[in-house]
Amino acid sequence: MTESDKEKPENTLSEVADSEVIDNEKGGKNPLDCMKFPDGTPTEVQRTIRMMMSSASGAVRPGHPLFEKFTDEHVHKYLDYIQKDDDNAFELQRSNRWFHLVYVVLGIGLFLFLMIYLIPRDKALFDQIFKMLVAFAGGLGGGYGIKMYRDTSK
Repeated sequence: MTESDKEKPENTLSEVADSEVIDNEKGGKNPLDCMKFPDGTPTEVQRTIRMMMSSASGAVRPGHPLFEKFTDEHVHKYLDYIQKDDDNAFELQRSNRWFHLVYVVLGIGLFLFLMIYLIPRDKALFDQIFKMLVAFAGGLGGGYGIKMYRDTSK
């Protein structure tokens, strides 16, 4: 035996626990039962260390069986679904922009029609309609502004 072999400890706690974790996953022993403590270690200290290691390590409690069945194919499929969802959200947002543009153009067209048709015939009626349209636009803009403020503050 060389001097380096004499100085090397038999097994450290982590090495024993790591080697037994592999056996435990295959249905072997509990890794905490095979830990070796130095001679003269009080039983209370051993029990405390075992309790701390059992609560800190996830190897004592097996994981959910669903995670054992989760493969790379599932990950790729999940990522594909996320990409498809992002693409659909982008298409929806793009189509909504066209609808907003159409609504604005129709509103401006209606206003121009009323202005051209009503000003020569009945200016008082046009003033009343114009006041209502301004009030409606103000309420619509205010509501939209409040909604955007609430969405950005979350």
